[in-house]
Amino acid sequence: MRKIYLSLLSILLTTTVVSNETISKENLFDFLNSKQYLKTNFTQTTLVDLNERVVSGNIQASRSGNFKIEYHDPIKETISADNEFLYKLDTELDQLDIVPREEYFKNTPISILISNIENLKKLYSINSCIKENNITVCSLSTKDDSSFVEKIFLQFVETELDSLTYLDSFGQSVNFDFDDISWEPFSENQLFISIPEGIDVVYH
Repeated sequence: MRKIYLSLLSILLTTTVVSNETISKENLFDFLNSKQYLKTNFTQTTLVDLNERVVSGNIQASRSGNFKIEYHDPIKETISADNEFLYKLDTELDQLDIVPREEYFKNTPISILISNIENLKKLYSINSCIKENNITVCSLSTKDDSSFVEKIFLQFVETELDSLTYLDSFGQSVNFDFDDISWEPFSENQLFISIPEGIDVVYH
């Protein structure tokens, strides 16, 4: 009977912790860091000078620092990164560009999804997290004055990442709406680009 009681108590406590979990300025980085893997579809909307461009695709990212972004419509392009290189595959040009990674993504919004908590704290300041009903919007700024990114906004529905928006120094507003998001682990082999036959490989 005591074992049954303890088991029920454990379940109740676990349920309470999950149901009371909210995103706040104090726990945002911890929450993001707890999500070691991301897999989701997205619609990217770029607005500049009242001109709007919409593309769709999917992204897989890991806090190991690696990721793959596949654009489907209207462009066909895949961008991937491992510990050493950035790979950009353009099937319309039949070309794969390979660039040394260095610190290319340090001050770009993708770092929100691939950086560990130590680097998140080095790269960003959390300005606020405002909750209204079941929606929380967190505003972040980059700590590097040379970054082209000026502001980043993360929108959560309950504790589900719903969108990422950033404003940059070129006057652009870029919004990623996420759909069918998953935080489940996956093999990082899925992040590698499969190179079709006949593709020109260009090293930079």
